[in-house]
Amino acid sequence: MLWVAATAGALLVLWWVLLAVAATHPPRAPLFLTPFDVQIPFDPVTFPSRDGIPLSGWWIPHPRPRGVAVLCHGYVANRCEVLGVALELHRMGFSCLLFDFRAHGESGGRTTTIGIREVQDALGAVDFVAQFGLPILLFGSSMGGAVAIMAAARDQRVGAVITDSAYARLAHAANTWWEAGFGKVLGKLCRPVKYLAMFFARTSLADAQPVREIGDIAPRPILLIHGDRDHLVPVEHAYALYQAAGEPRTLWVANGSGHVQARVDQPENYYGQIASFIRKWLEEQSAHEPAHTRPGEITPS
Repeated sequence: MLWVAATAGALLVLWWVLLAVAATHPPRAPLFLTPFDVQIPFDPVTFPSRDGIPLSGWWIPHPRPRGVAVLCHGYVANRCEVLGVALELHRMGFSCLLFDFRAHGESGGRTTTIGIREVQDALGAVDFVAQFGLPILLFGSSMGGAVAIMAAARDQRVGAVITDSAYARLAHAANTWWEAGFGKVLGKLCRPVKYLAMFFARTSLADAQPVREIGDIAPRPILLIHGDRDHLVPVEHAYALYQAAGEPRTLWVANGSGHVQARVDQPENYYGQIASFIRKWLEEQSAHEPAHTRPGEITPS
């Protein structure tokens, strides 16, 4: 019986290792859509992450921009995931930068840290758009939302943040991911995987806690969007982020929507919330900043 227990234990550890490797080295989803497909002019761009990883993206210029939006996609996705949001922001008067995080899409890097080192990618994107001298909006989806919070907390040039289904703590989110995928019993057996994954990535779960950084965004505004039927990142994450955020803060919980599904389930409400938030942000900014001449657009190299 002892050898049976030892074999079972070894197989369990091997399973954990395989899952940890898969989690930090996910398959790259191909780009399945471009702005050209929806007849929007764009330029392919490359720029470095703050730590030097080469990143690939699309620059969608607006002829008379009110601001510039940086869009951050979710885990195991790529820039195509947020293209629909970018098109709506473009209609609202924003030039948009969409890019692939490291180890995703066409960007460099082999390992994802599910939000930790990806903050350096978002900050590299902020460096890229800062050259235009326009108000900067960060939009993030799922993992990208968590990244957007942490990046904005560390860079005062970001003027406003919108997140969709962001996690508050990676450690807590990882538990529900496994339970959603394998059920509660097997999901609980997978909980040690997150520690192995961070060990392989040479990072710490303590470095992925947007709830501890979100307060540093104030007095810049933040809009938190979440579905009340999100089984991957439960809505409790949104409530925790909202409680920790400073003013001005807005939380919109989409009734009946799952993970990053509100934009599909109820687009009028979704983009209505975003448009209202942006309008108020830009009005407040105009009221408190001295009048100046808006710089012209710069063509990316």
